[in-house]
Amino acid sequence: MIYYLHLKTKKRKPLSRDICNLDIEEAVEKTLLYYKLFNSGISENLLHSFLLDCKVSRDELDDVVKSLLDKKTVGISDGIVYLNKKIESFYKPKPLINNVRPTKKLLRLLRRMPFISAIAFSGGTANYGLENHDDIDLFIITKPFTVYIVYFLIHVASLLLKSRKILCINYLVDETALQIRIQRDLFTANQIIALKPFKNESFLHYFLNNNNWIVGHYPNYSIPETNHTGSSGIYSAFRPLNYLIRLLYRFRYKQYLLRLEEGSVILSESIIKLHTTDYRSKIIREFQKQWNRYTSEKQKVPLTN
Repeated sequence: MIYYLHLKTKKRKPLSRDICNLDIEEAVEKTLLYYKLFNSGISENLLHSFLLDCKVSRDELDDVVKSLLDKKTVGISDGIVYLNKKIESFYKPKPLINNVRPTKKLLRLLRRMPFISAIAFSGGTANYGLENHDDIDLFIITKPFTVYIVYFLIHVASLLLKSRKILCINYLVDETALQIRIQRDLFTANQIIALKPFKNESFLHYFLNNNNWIVGHYPNYSIPETNHTGSSGIYSAFRPLNYLIRLLYRFRYKQYLLRLEEGSVILSESIIKLHTTDYRSKIIREFQKQWNRYTSEKQKVPLTN
């Protein structure tokens, strides 16, 4: 269901502390501040579902946004709600200029590739769109015990199509590892709810159902229902080949396994996570610093344009 923000005036009932960890205005500001780190705002359609730390009705949220607009704390442009506050951002979108044709050919190939259960655009591609991002971030779910086989096939295909540098497939899991068990923080939760289906949306819903911990960060987010179930056990026949290719990639990325923060690079039997340049911790620290600064400044003087 698409939600459009109706800016109407209605008396708002206060929420109890156990439902909303923040004042509703603060929750809106905190949510928009997070997106401001990426030089962005958030669509009116998504603000309710993506609101941080506060379970609130849509009518209540409408009233708060109207109030913040009146105070010029936030603005709306082309359906995007943004915070009227200048901060240093992490990212500025760059148009995808080169290699568009072979990359789109590769994406079509991925749709047909065996052993892939679902594909979603992730990261900057999910947030800014395929045509407004300088590489293509993908999250892939494979059949059981085939994650390294799939990664190898994609690796070869991207080299043949000269798309290796702009195709960023740095997180793959197979169907036996759908539940994310580490780094259940705001950054990871946001990455999950922002995924945009590319292949097999119903299976992506199945993945979301296996990660309902995300509502701890986004209590208004409604996880789609699904009747999807996992694949049969026939794929265990590919386990030995998967193991051999895994050894190859563990050797290839051994320097990252030893050097980077735990959880940035994972090469387990069912998970490939290759965040060799991992901004997760930096973003979380910067967000907390900016939020502390924002609330401190807000207490001193009212925000202005």
